[in-house]
Amino acid sequence: MSEPDRPADAAAARLAAEAPLARGAVVASLSAVVLGFTFVPQLLGLALAGLSLARREPGGRRPALLAVVISLLLTVVWGIVLGLLLKWWATSR
Repeated sequence: MSEPDRPADAAAARLAAEAPLARGAVVASLSAVVLGFTFVPQLLGLALAGLSLARREPGGRRPALLAVVISLLLTVVWGIVLGLLLKWWATSR
């Protein structure tokens, strides 16, 4: 690493090294909101959170559980919207 890329203190260095899967899971889960409730980032967030929990990453339990909650919540919302759209489409004929 070059000098400008190094974290300034030990706490920042520790946070940068901890729980990359859990942080990736949160980013993937939140990107589903930005991408318009598409289903793929939610699945990716759930998979990364599961891997993080299975590997017992230090400092990764809380972000992994947050990613699971976000992904499941968005999946439920996605299912409700899809169900309402299908109901509207079926009754509009």
